[in-house]
Amino acid sequence: MSKHLPVPLLRVVVIASSLLISATVAQAAPTQPADLSLSQLEARLAEIDAEEQTLAEMTFRSGIGNLGWESDPHPNAEHVEWAQIDLYQASLIDQIVLVPILWRDTVNGVRSDGFPLEFKIVAGRDDDQTGKVVASFREHDHSLPRVAPLVIPIDPILASWIRVEATKLTPRAWDGRYLFQLSEIMAFSGEENVALRCPTTVSSMAFTRVRKSAPVETLVDGFTPYLIDAAGGGGSQAFVGFFFTGPQAALTFDLVEHRSINRIHLHAADLSENVPQIQHSDYAMPDHLVVEGSHDEDFADAVQLCEYRKESIYDAGPIVMFSFPPTECRFVRFTAIEAYKAPEASDRFRCIGFTEIEIFDESRNLAGGITPTSNVSFSGTDGALSSLTDGRNHFGKIMPIRDWLSQLARRHELELERPQIQSELQTRYARQSQNLRWTTALVVVLAAGIVITILVDRLVRIRESNRLKERFAADLHDEVGADLHTIGLLSDLARDALAEPAKLDPILEEIRDVSQDASIAVRHITAMRGHSLYSGLADLMKEAAERIVVQVDHQFEVEGNEFIESLKPRTRSDLFLFYKECLVNVSRHADATRLSTALKATPKEVHLTITDNGQGLGVFDDVGIPPSLMRRAKLLGAKVSAENCVEKGTRIHLRFKRLQWNQLKKR
Repeated sequence: MSKHLPVPLLRVVVIASSLLISATVAQAAPTQPADLSLSQLEARLAEIDAEEQTLAEMTFRSGIGNLGWESDPHPNAEHVEWAQIDLYQASLIDQIVLVPILWRDTVNGVRSDGFPLEFKIVAGRDDDQTGKVVASFREHDHSLPRVAPLVIPIDPILASWIRVEATKLTPRAWDGRYLFQLSEIMAFSGEENVALRCPTTVSSMAFTRVRKSAPVETLVDGFTPYLIDAAGGGGSQAFVGFFFTGPQAALTFDLVEHRSINRIHLHAADLSENVPQIQHSDYAMPDHLVVEGSHDEDFADAVQLCEYRKESIYDAGPIVMFSFPPTECRFVRFTAIEAYKAPEASDRFRCIGFTEIEIFDESRNLAGGITPTSNVSFSGTDGALSSLTDGRNHFGKIMPIRDWLSQLARRHELELERPQIQSELQTRYARQSQNLRWTTALVVVLAAGIVITILVDRLVRIRESNRLKERFAADLHDEVGADLHTIGLLSDLARDALAEPAKLDPILEEIRDVSQDASIAVRHITAMRGHSLYSGLADLMKEAAERIVVQVDHQFEVEGNEFIESLKPRTRSDLFLFYKECLVNVSRHADATRLSTALKATPKEVHLTITDNGQGLGVFDDVGIPPSLMRRAKLLGAKVSAENCVEKGTRIHLRFKRLQWNQLKKR
C-alpha cells in the first residue's frame, strides 16, 4: 500500500491559488438570461463559444473497461447508500470530484446512470467518526442531468476519511430500479489525488454478471469514462515496440540529478480509430510491470516504487496511476516482468508500449523531454522512444488530472447555459421581429395617415379657398351692391330735389357717407378684416334700413342684444349682409310701404324676421328664396325660410345656433 506525507507548503499555495481561481470564475458567472439585455445575451453567447474553444473536449472511452461501483437496487428513491474512502494519511483536501457511470441512451445519447439526486459529502479525522459535512446537494441544485464529472470545491479541511452519502437515488437505465452508482471518487490536495487506490468500504454491492468490472476498488483506481482530449496541440504517435522473447524488456530514465518522486502515470497506447476497433483497450500494456528507483545507474541500490499486475482487461485503463511515499533517486526503471502478447504476433514476440510516461515530483513531471534507454532491441516499432516523454497523447497536450476534470465540468456548465441563452435570444429575436412587424405596420399606417392628412388638408384648403371666393363674391354683392343701390336711390332723390337746394344738400351728404361706407367695406372685404366693422350690430342694421328703404315705414325690435354682440365678427358681418340683402330686395321688388324687423337672440340661437306688406313671393318669379339670401344663409350655417303673409306681403325668417362647429373652428 502507498503512503502519503503531510501536505507541504507548496501544496498549500497551490490550494489557495485554486480557490482564488474558482472564486474568480464564480464571480464571473452570468446572471439569469432573462436579466440580461439583448446585447449582453449576444456577448455572453460569444463568450461561451470563445471559452469552449479553450476547454478539453468530452471524449469518451471505448472498448472494454471497468465500470465502477454499484449499490444494491431498490424499488424507490428514498434509500441511503454510501461509499467511504480511508486515506492512507491525513491530508488537506480542497476539492472532491465525483465521476458518474455513463449509459449510452439510444434516444438521448450518453447520460449518467444512477447518479444521486440528493447527497452529501462528509470528511473527518481518525478520531472523529462523525465528521463534518463539507458539501451537500439537494434536488433544486440541478446537479442532473450530467455526463461530465461533478467538481466540488470545498473549504480546505484536514481529513483522514471522506464519505459520499446518497439520500435520494435515481433509477438505472436498463430496469428502472433505484441505486447509487459512481465510476470514480477523487479527493484532491493541490494537484494530488490523495484518494487514489485507498481502502474503500461501501454500504452495499450490486450483483453484476462480470464481477471484475465493478469491484469496490474501481472507485479509486483512477480510471474514468473519459480520454484526455485537450483543446490545443497536435497529437503524438504512441510507442509500441516488439522484441524477441528472452530478457525482460526495461525502459530506464535518467533524471540527470537526484530528485524526490512520489507519483507515476502510465498512459496506455492509443486505441485504434477503426470502426469496429481492432485492438483491446489494454493493447501493449505489460501484464506485470515493476517500477524501481535508484541512485546508481546499475540499480545496485534499487528500491521498488510500485508494481502493476494486470489480472484481467478490467485492470487496464487510459491512465494507470500510482502514488507512493516520496523517494529520492536519479534513475527510474520500468521492467516488464511479463510483457504483452499481441494477438497478431507470433509466440516468439512480445511487446511493450505506452503513449506517455510521467514521473512526478509533486505536480511537476520530471520525465518531460527525457528519452529513455532500453535493454532490448525492438524489432519493428510504432513511434519512437522520444514520443514517450513529449507531453502529448493521440489527441494533443496531456493535462494535469485536476485541470482536465475541471475543464470537463466547466464545459458541462457552459453546455447547460448555452441553450438557455439561445432560447432567450430566440425569444428576444421573435419579440423584436413582432415589434418590427408592428412598427412596420404602424409606419405604413402613419404614412397612409400622412398622405390622407395631406390630401384632406389640400381638400380643406381648396374648399376654404372656394368658400373665401364665395364669401368674397357674396360680400361684394351684398355689401357693395347694397351701397351702390342706396347711392342709386339717393341719386334719384337728388334729381327730384334739384329745384330745392335746401333738400339737395342732405341728400348729397348722404351719398358721400354711403360712398365712404362702400369704400370701407371694399377694403374690409379685400383685407378680410371685420373685427370692428360691425360692432353695435343692431344700430348698424337700423341705419342700413334708414338708408336703403328711406320711403318705407320701418319698425326695428331687438331682444337679447348682449348675445348678439358676443357673436364672432365674421358672424355679425354675415348677419348684417344678409339683412342688407333683404332690405335691397324689399326696396327693389316688394313695392312695400311698411317694414318690420325683429332680431332676437338667446344663449343658444339667433332669430331674424323681416316682414313687409309688399307684393309677396311672386315678385321672385316663383323661384322662392333669392339665391343671394340662400348663399348668405349657407355661410352663416343658418336655416332660412320665406312665406307669404296672410294679408299681404312677405316674411323672411332666419335661424341659426349661436355656437356652431364651423364657427368654433374660426374662433
